[in-house]
Amino acid sequence: MNRILLIGATGYAGRMLAALLLKDTDATLILAGRSRAKLDALQSTLPLERYAGRLELLEIDATTFDSASLVDFDLLVNATAAGPHNAALIEACLENRANWIDMQMSNELLDPSAPLRQRIEEAGCCFVIQAGFHPGIGAALVRYADRKIDTMDSAIVATVIRDKGGMPYSSGFSELVASFEDYRSEMYRDGQWRKLGMSEYPTIEFNYDFGRLLTYPLEMPELRLLTEQLPNLRNSGFFVAGFNWFADYVVMPLIMLNARIKSRFIEVALGKLLSWSTRKFSKPPFGTIVQLDAEGRIDGEQSHLRVSLFHRDSYAMTTIPAVSMIKQMLNGELAAGIHLMGLCCDPDNLIEDLGRSEIEVTQRLDS
Repeated sequence: MNRILLIGATGYAGRMLAALLLKDTDATLILAGRSRAKLDALQSTLPLERYAGRLELLEIDATTFDSASLVDFDLLVNATAAGPHNAALIEACLENRANWIDMQMSNELLDPSAPLRQRIEEAGCCFVIQAGFHPGIGAALVRYADRKIDTMDSAIVATVIRDKGGMPYSSGFSELVASFEDYRSEMYRDGQWRKLGMSEYPTIEFNYDFGRLLTYPLEMPELRLLTEQLPNLRNSGFFVAGFNWFADYVVMPLIMLNARIKSRFIEVALGKLLSWSTRKFSKPPFGTIVQLDAEGRIDGEQSHLRVSLFHRDSYAMTTIPAVSMIKQMLNGELAAGIHLMGLCCDPDNLIEDLGRSEIEVTQRLDS
């Protein structure tokens, strides 16, 4: 039986992952966190009678731990934000010849050194990075559409994130702020990546009563790499609608200003401010939607495919796809090496799996 080590289990995403991994896999789950009290509290929320013998607790601090303190594991699920502790966790995976998956927007595995890449491959480890939905789902949706459309020339992915009651602060907010340090307002247009001026930011029609919303481009390495693999694709990009007026016109300019300063203290403060704005100013409709609009030819006829994914909770929209990816990893479907989720997952299996979850999946094909 597989043994999954969940680092950051008591965080907001970690708690969701714990419940889903117990429900959707038959693996033994090792919940790891800094606070024994929080681990005990998390354990008390899980139906232990149903998962008897499949749950273990491990009190460790990911920033200071000794790899000798770890138990045996086959897969490490990193539900923490990127940081210097990653290096020690990567070493632990290599020592155990274990696999890895994270939901971080950027870390040392995105552009690894040649020696690190070689060590991972020689150890026979499979490292999946950027799992979730932004990044994670975007390239998977484009690849899914490419299988449905004979000759696909356009694939635009867009998202709205608007949780009822707002989004509680987690380290992911600060990580999002930090991601703008290298922000490039680009989309793939007419066969090449081009910078967009603000007047060129598209207004996109969303399902689920969100209507037409102004969006801004968000760089996704998975899409940049994917456009190199799809020679017929001429237009693509990932676009995000604003959270609310305060986030768009107050917080975002501050985030852009901090991109020049690169202060960790300010990143955390702005992450908390952005989280607060979602709780204070967001208005209905609520929910998170990820939407693909793809165009091309099927049997010689111009066609349009729209795939929409919807959930009321943005964290669920991240954790559910990540668990689907984990299930593919447990089946041994990937070779050793470093892979981006959006490029390595089986997109058909992913969409089918999401359709069986709490995520609502709708598809419409017009010719």
